[in-house]
Amino acid sequence: MALRKLIDGIFVSDDGTNGGNHGAIVLDDEVVIIDAGMIHTKSAETKKFLETETGLPILKLIFTHSHGDHVFGAQAFQPVNLVASEPMHNRCKENLQNEWKLETLKKKYSEMKDERPELWAAVQTLSIKLPDIVFEDQITIGNNSEVTVKLLGGHTSGSSIVISHPHNVVFVGDLIFNGLFPYGGDPSCDPDRWIIALEEIHALEHEIIIPGHGPVCGQNELAGYVDALSELRENVKEAIQTGLSVESFMAREMIPPSITAGLERFGEVTLNHWFSFYG
Repeated sequence: MALRKLIDGIFVSDDGTNGGNHGAIVLDDEVVIIDAGMIHTKSAETKKFLETETGLPILKLIFTHSHGDHVFGAQAFQPVNLVASEPMHNRCKENLQNEWKLETLKKKYSEMKDERPELWAAVQTLSIKLPDIVFEDQITIGNNSEVTVKLLGGHTSGSSIVISHPHNVVFVGDLIFNGLFPYGGDPSCDPDRWIIALEEIHALEHEIIIPGHGPVCGQNELAGYVDALSELRENVKEAIQTGLSVESFMAREMIPPSITAGLERFGEVTLNHWFSFYG
């Protein structure tokens, strides 16, 4: 079981075995899920564990953004109300007409069926449902508004954070890839808005920060991540002014040292978007 109790009332999975990080907030009369993982058969184990551990129903599932490694596990928690920002909802609706068509997904993931057989098997029975509770700016959840979901944008136009006020915890989705090079290749990714969003999160001063990828972190790691993305942004702008290509940028080691891990996975697609964004 990848899910673990972080503190009383907060559960988290941050080992990457089921796609992006996800977790749960335990309220007085319900459990609220934050993101769903990627493999719905694994997410079904999470549901069973939480219901047994807490004795409470899972009534709401909040999405931080629209990427499949945070969304595809949602069917395991049905029946449940799916909560998302309006831009995230719109992106899901668009995806269902295009890249999330089942045959398209089967073709995409067939390339890794030997490497990730459990994911391949889950895709065969994947069912994606649109969010049914949609908010514009922010929404509160709980009898005493214990949870706030706020749209910040940046990583995607629909990226949101989830704050559990009684626990002093914030789930930030893929606004943070802790210790890793970020995926910043989404068409709606806005690097400037991303850095502003991180600065806004830092100002909230929450003790525990749950990123979309990488281990749970705190204010120091967040501050370091803001610095790294800011440095990356300035290096990209400088490279564009001097006529460097993405390939030359990567070869000249212009990536901040603290986020070089994972560069081989997301470096090219992220930098292509950032070069286009600023160029």
